[in-house]
Amino acid sequence: MGAWSLYFLAKAGLYHAGSIGFGWIGNLLFAAALAWPLRWPWARRARRWLAWPVALGLLYHDSFLPGPERLLAGLGGFSAEYLWELAARAVNPWVALALVAGVAAYGLLARWVPFTVVAFLGILSVPAVAELGAGPAAASAVHSAAAPADPQARLQAFYQDESRRKLHLPAGGTPAFDLVVLHVCSLAWDDLDVVGERNHPLFARFDLLFSDFNSAASYSGPAVLRLLYGACGQVRHGQLYRGAPRECQLFPVLEQAGFKTGALLNHDGEFDDFSKLLEYRGGLRGKVQVSRGAPVHMRSFDGSPIYDDLAALSAWWRQRQGQGGQPAALYYNTVSLHDGNRVSGSDTRSSLASYKPRLHKLLNDFDRFIGQLESSGRPVVLVMVPEHGASLRGDKMQFAGMREIPGPRVTLVPAAVKLIGLPGRQGGGPLVVDRPTSYFDLNSLLADLVADSPYGARARPLSARLGSVGTTPFVSENEDVVVVRNAAGGYRMKAGQGAWASYAF
Repeated sequence: MGAWSLYFLAKAGLYHAGSIGFGWIGNLLFAAALAWPLRWPWARRARRWLAWPVALGLLYHDSFLPGPERLLAGLGGFSAEYLWELAARAVNPWVALALVAGVAAYGLLARWVPFTVVAFLGILSVPAVAELGAGPAAASAVHSAAAPADPQARLQAFYQDESRRKLHLPAGGTPAFDLVVLHVCSLAWDDLDVVGERNHPLFARFDLLFSDFNSAASYSGPAVLRLLYGACGQVRHGQLYRGAPRECQLFPVLEQAGFKTGALLNHDGEFDDFSKLLEYRGGLRGKVQVSRGAPVHMRSFDGSPIYDDLAALSAWWRQRQGQGGQPAALYYNTVSLHDGNRVSGSDTRSSLASYKPRLHKLLNDFDRFIGQLESSGRPVVLVMVPEHGASLRGDKMQFAGMREIPGPRVTLVPAAVKLIGLPGRQGGGPLVVDRPTSYFDLNSLLADLVADSPYGARARPLSARLGSVGTTPFVSENEDVVVVRNAAGGYRMKAGQGAWASYAF
């Protein structure tokens, strides 16, 4: 096997460090094919050439990188500058140093140490450690009699419970307020901690703050569908793109309750067919607009324009005030914080370095927009709910900006509600909901506000309405990976058809 022994030893080491997965059967077969003695020189030459694509493909399969279709779709739209930035992030200097040290050790010791045998032992250590119940794959070998301790049983029970949840809004009435939903790409609690903005003044202006809200997705497409299908309980990722019954689609349900619905984007909506997703899957057909009249504030990772948030929202509000009549329900989507954005006139070329000033501007823009709503004197319920986080720091399994694993650093987001124009509101900061919640819980509160207006003379206070806010256990999912939180507060993950493993980030 020669120097190929280092390939298997390095992968086994990364697996035991929790940085990659490891399909030990596939790796064992590949190692056996490399070690098998071949008589003919042409066969040995062919094996040397064929080994490289097999090795790279196997490494890609064992990693937590996005699936090939998603990766190729993304690479086709990314600018060369953004691709270079991603490549630089993917290089871990400590891993590179360890590889150099490994190569040096191999060169010094290959004459005396049977590295082929050591490599096979490294491969077999993966199932051995799992069988002993001490390693990242240990969950596959532990089958508890109690269903709550089994992540697969826990997941099945979760989806059964969620399938029975359905929102009920009064139909055919005239709501007492307008509704604005700010859907923010790339903002999690962990990102706020990284840049030191968890206590930004905007959050103190909200009336209700969800500290353990799970967006349940790590990419924009699934995230928007989970929000827009939030009139029913959480479904599996595979069900999202099959559509949802109309009674599960939030904005058609709001329309039946008396709102005039619409959508506004601060981007062109072309990447990943985002606008079409809103129209044909999200119940907003013919109602999606792009803020082309607002100034271009920055350029996206694919070079497309991103429009100024405050200008876009202000223009919509001026138009709304001129219309009067039927209450409006607006879905607003902003990608101002998305990875790879380039700010005009900025000194930095790194989108990670520009995240904090971009975040500061966005939060200040929302703050000023709230001020505009308040000065109008009109009753408005404003909801801010991020799609997912930016993964600014990454974790042991994925580099900064990568969101293939929908763990808590990516999907625990600062959702918040503000009742604008509420008479006699007392200060003192927002009420905090610290139990596990997600979209259905938030929408249950909205349903309560629609059914029993908070703006009436004898309306119940917001604190009395928190009983309508339920709880949703933490389950986050994308196409390839699902992450659940156990009763002890730890996390388990499962990639594809692989085994459940501990997720330590």
